[in-house]
Amino acid sequence: MKQIKLKIDGMSCAACSSSIERSLGRKDFIEQIEVDLINTNAFVKYDESKTNIQDIIKLIEKLGYSAEIESNKVEKKIKNNDYLIAIIFAIPLFVISMGSMFVEVKNTLLVCFIEIVLLLPILYSGRRIFTKGFMSLVRLVPNMDSLVMLGSLSAVIYSFYMLVLEFDSPHLLHNLYFESSGVIIAVIMFGKKLESIATSSAKSGLDELINLSPKTILKLIDNKIIEAKINDIKVGDIVVLPKGEMLSVDSILLDDSALFDESIITGESKLKARKKGDLIYSGSINQSEQITLNVVAKSADSMIGKIINLMQGVKKALIARIADIISAYFVPSVIFIALISAIVWYFIKEDFHTSFVIFTSTLLISCPCALGLATPLSILMATSIASKRAFYFKSGKSLEVASKITTIIFDKTGTLTKGNLTILESNFYSKNLDKKYILNLVYFLESKSEHIIAKAIIKYISKEIEIKNVEIKNVETISGKGISATIDNKFVKIGNLAFINESSKIKIPAIESKHNVCYVSINNELCASFVIADELRENAKTLITNLKKLGIKSIILSGDAESSVSSVAALCGIEEYYHSQLPNDKLEFINNLVDSKDFKCVTDSSHSNKPHKKEYIAFVGDGINDALALSKADIGISFSNANDIAIKQSDIVLLNNDFNSLFEAFLLSKKTIRNIKENLAFAFIYNICAIPIAVGIPHIFGINLTLNPMIAGVAMGLSSISVVLNAMRLKYIRF
Repeated sequence: MKQIKLKIDGMSCAACSSSIERSLGRKDFIEQIEVDLINTNAFVKYDESKTNIQDIIKLIEKLGYSAEIESNKVEKKIKNNDYLIAIIFAIPLFVISMGSMFVEVKNTLLVCFIEIVLLLPILYSGRRIFTKGFMSLVRLVPNMDSLVMLGSLSAVIYSFYMLVLEFDSPHLLHNLYFESSGVIIAVIMFGKKLESIATSSAKSGLDELINLSPKTILKLIDNKIIEAKINDIKVGDIVVLPKGEMLSVDSILLDDSALFDESIITGESKLKARKKGDLIYSGSINQSEQITLNVVAKSADSMIGKIINLMQGVKKALIARIADIISAYFVPSVIFIALISAIVWYFIKEDFHTSFVIFTSTLLISCPCALGLATPLSILMATSIASKRAFYFKSGKSLEVASKITTIIFDKTGTLTKGNLTILESNFYSKNLDKKYILNLVYFLESKSEHIIAKAIIKYISKEIEIKNVEIKNVETISGKGISATIDNKFVKIGNLAFINESSKIKIPAIESKHNVCYVSINNELCASFVIADELRENAKTLITNLKKLGIKSIILSGDAESSVSSVAALCGIEEYYHSQLPNDKLEFINNLVDSKDFKCVTDSSHSNKPHKKEYIAFVGDGINDALALSKADIGISFSNANDIAIKQSDIVLLNNDFNSLFEAFLLSKKTIRNIKENLAFAFIYNICAIPIAVGIPHIFGINLTLNPMIAGVAMGLSSISVVLNAMRLKYIRF
């Protein structure tokens, strides 16, 4: 199966995107297709042995849309002023038509001729609506344009019919609907323009990011600097970055030190000092003299590339699919209702005029524009806001689920704490081995580990002694416990107390400390211990307080000792915590919460026996040992400086490594889903109220309430504009 992303032009509502999905989804060679209305693109997974991308593009074009393979280039904005033409001619058309109702017109044919002349440029400017509407109708996947086409053409055809039938009638002008057709098209085109402006505003952050990202980079080959295209850069290449230039691929710094502006990624304006060997993310701007770097990721796999790909992603939120499904059945249902209503009223009143008004008004007032815009526009707005606040959701689904989170679980080291470990105290117990020898063995063993504690111990030892080479073999790392090896013909183990005691001759008692304690045994005898402290991450306590305000419970799930975990829990104000947790223990704990329908609150005894509603669990972690927990939780969360595997398993990534961003992410998700529900409610209520009026239900109860087709068209346009304006309110959220 091959995957590709297509750029699709010409979609105007959820029924459009749904019709493409349904039409192509019926083909046996299409494995998966997801169409994004707002970003105007589609993700297609297909069997390349049965078809090719050109045939798929032709199928989309037969539906009345244009399609091409999407690239990361910013779209060329083509000025389309058709809506202005429609408005310019619709205004005098409306004035002349309405004026004839209040002023006696002697030459009705002249007025008719003027109305037709004014209508023609409006029909021309709306030609795309008619083309797409007709093609969709022919292929039995009608959309909003199909309704507008049927309604406006019906008004034109009926008007010409009445012009011929009542050629010399003094009431001729009252039976013409040229202005209805013209005003309907003008209002709809103006509404689409407003939608386009709102969408462009929401996508501006993405376009700026694509524009800012360099398309070329200086590459070092045989001591010569050449300019190369960014897509030609491979892992392992050496690149040169002049002062003031932006890095476009994730790389390792080869110079001793450099200053970087990382505000594009982290949102923090303060310059960051980096040293040799540090990973520098794409998007960082060099503020030092010219430097050299070693590329560790291609452009598409680098930080900026990932953000662009995620912001362009077409994965839909579950709530968005509700509108898609409704729209798919709504349009054909409206056409059916309009036809049946027109036929019924024709037989009741035997009046073709009444029948026509009901048919046209029902078509025009029922367009699902507002329904189609309700979800994707709000999600796009939220995505744009998130990128500017230095965090991102990997999909619309992530944004939606984040709003439902009831419990958040934190790893401790490197998450609630900064991970900047320091050795507070070292103790040595061996009578046969001296301190320097023990430290030398510990150094070589810990150098084989990537654990954050190992790095702290190595840093400490390198300052204490001069390292001497020793032979090391049979290295074995046990996640969550420790590491062992044979060094200088001695069996050395470093890790937690349980790990050391597994094979010790005499069980070692725990050292009392509120911090982590790492033990060292040589030939199964305790030889040393290190007391390790970590600094609490900034805003950790504030975050827990803010999460409580959102009704989110916090838990610590850590592999560290009880004393260390309880200390951090007390500082943060977290009541429930678990210590000495191995990766599988964390996974089992989260499994029990995610899979249990009757999850009970542990810390609140007054509610301990009451079954809760479905719990949604978030897990915050930063290491390889957290990958399983991150993947199992409803929402996985990590920082941008976390292990790459942890980032891949996460649904929310905090680019500035600041806990304030995590609170903002939850707050934004809740407000976005509320905004979507407001939009959907408005769209549903509008159609529920409007359709009965349009089909003439009030007449059954003796209420003389009818809708002119023009009024119906204007009302439909205003409903879409209301949804757009409501979605744009998200830009003014106060965090």
